[in-house]
Amino acid sequence: MLKIAVIGHPIAHSRSPQIHGAALDSINVEYKYEKHDVKKEDLESFLEYAKSNLDGFNLTMPLKVDVLPYLEGISEEAEKFRSVNTVKVKDGKLYGYNTDSDGYIQSLINKGSDPNQKRIVILGAGGVVRTIAKKLVECGAESVVILNRTIEKAEEIVKYIGNEKVESVEFSIENITANCKAADILINATPLGMEGNDGDFEDTSFLQALPEYAIVSDLIYAPPKTKLLKDAEKLGLKIMNGLDMLIFQAIIADEIYLDKKLDLYEVYKSVLNRI
Repeated sequence: MLKIAVIGHPIAHSRSPQIHGAALDSINVEYKYEKHDVKKEDLESFLEYAKSNLDGFNLTMPLKVDVLPYLEGISEEAEKFRSVNTVKVKDGKLYGYNTDSDGYIQSLINKGSDPNQKRIVILGAGGVVRTIAKKLVECGAESVVILNRTIEKAEEIVKYIGNEKVESVEFSIENITANCKAADILINATPLGMEGNDGDFEDTSFLQALPEYAIVSDLIYAPPKTKLLKDAEKLGLKIMNGLDMLIFQAIIADEIYLDKKLDLYEVYKSVLNRI
């Protein structure tokens, strides 16, 4: 039996057990999936538990970075991003992986939007942006513009990526609008519009500047359609929420736990039908 878990704080809202469960059921793998509320100060004790009781586990921020010193080794992808969202337990030792970026790229491709040669605008500069922006550049994006209210955070990501295709701009409706005029993909990586978050986009007029072929991607999956996505849909733009990314990164993590290649799209369809 495969024994896995998800950890973070807060963790009650996590859909990981549901998604991994549906994926593993679809390939007839017997499993047990636990959910642990783990704060930074509790991480070390949880890791001792995991070494003896689990085959692996998933992590949310900020534990994706906090776990790094405790790992025996990390994958090339995790090393590149200095962030781990999946840990495999092998012979009582912990090995880290990052499936976030591949999960997001697969979700874009699934919507018919390969990032190669695309002009991309990202709103927000949280931890996942660092990972996604770097991956988009590696996948051949023509340009990536990161807009954030605290411009220093966006500048840090630009410096980390170290590629002239990536630039930082201060978050304002005027700046978003100006950058949307030539954008192929607009990504919301802020918590604006998320369930449990008080803030939302008061002004989405910048969506009108997007070309008609553009896709609006919101990394939020609860609610399924944020105000941003609803307003984009009214304009006839293609939209996607964060659920596909969540599903694909989970399936890729399951490949790691099982040490086995899966048919991503077949398992994806099975998961989507279940949830």
